[in-house]
Amino acid sequence: MTGTPLLADLFASDPGRADRYVVDAADLRIDYSKHPITDELLAELLDRARAAGVEQRRDAMFAGEHINVTEDRAVLHTALRAPRDAVVEVDGENVVPAVHEVLDAMSTFAERVRADDRITDVVNIGIGGSDLGPAMAAQALAAFGHPRLTCHFVSNVDGADIHATLQSVEPSSTLFIVASKTFGTIETLTNARTARAWLVDELGDDAVADHFVAVSTNAERVAEFGIDTANMFGFWDWVGGRYSVDSAIGLSLMILIGPDGFREFLDGFHAIDEHFRNAPLEANAPVLLGMIGIHHSDDLGRGTKAVLPYAQELARFPAYL
Repeated sequence: MTGTPLLADLFASDPGRADRYVVDAADLRIDYSKHPITDELLAELLDRARAAGVEQRRDAMFAGEHINVTEDRAVLHTALRAPRDAVVEVDGENVVPAVHEVLDAMSTFAERVRADDRITDVVNIGIGGSDLGPAMAAQALAAFGHPRLTCHFVSNVDGADIHATLQSVEPSSTLFIVASKTFGTIETLTNARTARAWLVDELGDDAVADHFVAVSTNAERVAEFGIDTANMFGFWDWVGGRYSVDSAIGLSLMILIGPDGFREFLDGFHAIDEHFRNAPLEANAPVLLGMIGIHHSDDLGRGTKAVLPYAQELARFPAYL
């Protein structure tokens, strides 16, 4: 593959490309006609996808096979948004009931917070995937949030981050969510301890259990911190960090937009999962966009990809990616 045709020339020679190079995925219509592709090139790219085993690898992921070979784990973020009656097995066990058990517990807690007029601010303390996804989604969906509630996200171990947040909230009206799977992440715990000391200084030790919850799987460390383990929400080792916003890591988002809104959020993920799983490659948005991206990087030597949000609400999306 050599040379890059000008888009103006491609449209001049093929006026129908704007109608032809469009794919529908759930409620999305994706126009990829502005990429330097032709029918012949697209067919070649899809042949490369087939030769690389994209369909088989996709099916292996959905089947719960350990495609994360580095850690010998399944990669099943898709199970987090599966319907209650679905069956998704990991090592012979259907994980969907456990997923919905956590979702139900999150929903009960979120409704309780939303109904409590004393709480006005929710501070999520995490780093990496425990911060980027919820922070991105909370900004994107702020218009659908509870009018009384404001979500704050603290991730930087530089104390200026947590101190600036604490200066903007009141102890008696703030809920802290400490998101750390092992409850051993240094950056997260450093900020969490700062927040706890601030709260205790104002309200006393007993306030910790009322104003802190955990997203973690380490009950012992959570209890040592002073958090009631009844307010601990877990997730699984087959959930990757960047994909964790639709697990308990998204608790702050659920509190903001409500359990019903959060389940709509999950339904959107699931709709795209089903599209990716079932659509033929020629009409499969993730595959088409992925292969076009490979063409740009591998064939044309374009090593940089710009993601430019069209809406201010999506300003955090590039950082999330």
